[in-house]
Amino acid sequence: MSELKLQSIKGVAKNTLKNQISKEIKDLILTNTLQPGQAIVIDKLAEEFGVSHIPVREALVMLERDGLVELNSYQNPRVAGVTAADVRDVYEMRLMVEGWAIERAAQNLTDAQIEHIDELLRIARSEAAANNYGPHLKADLLLHETILRSTENKLFWMLAQRIHERSILVRALVEAKGTVQDINQIIDEHYSITQALRAHDPEQARQAMIAHLQAGFQRTLLALGKQL
Repeated sequence: MSELKLQSIKGVAKNTLKNQISKEIKDLILTNTLQPGQAIVIDKLAEEFGVSHIPVREALVMLERDGLVELNSYQNPRVAGVTAADVRDVYEMRLMVEGWAIERAAQNLTDAQIEHIDELLRIARSEAAANNYGPHLKADLLLHETILRSTENKLFWMLAQRIHERSILVRALVEAKGTVQDINQIIDEHYSITQALRAHDPEQARQAMIAHLQAGFQRTLLALGKQL
């Protein structure tokens, strides 16, 4: 979270303010700056963002609805914890949702869209060698969101968004404990997906996505240090 971002929050409209703070906190969770189970100190966030407590609390209520934050009247809010059952639930839903969506994506995505993702993957691999995983996170989220949006089905997107948001906690586990080799493996899997998308082959794309998600499930369980 950069100083420029914090300064840019000041002075914006109320609804925009809570949305922007929500996004900033979500980014802190995704990058594991705020870890599962960690207390969130409202005073500290309000001071860093240069705002009152009110928009910070409103942002946390939004994140609670997304399953990312736990609110308690008698304690500080906390980043939601993650269990092996949570991991299983997220990946079971992602297999169903993204397995269907990618078949649509293979038919609907343009070569320009796919090339943009590939370019981000190339940058991600280069930066991962220097232990900078930020570009990988950007490419990862863009790839999966682009696939989900490509269905051009508004009702589906509403459902997929909830699963997508909940998966942030799960992904953060791998990013926190993963190695350069783990990140490169994920990038290789993403390349397999974009290769199938470029061929506009729905079945090949679905198989690549299933293989990626199944591998992700195992990586996440390993990061969690538990077995079902």
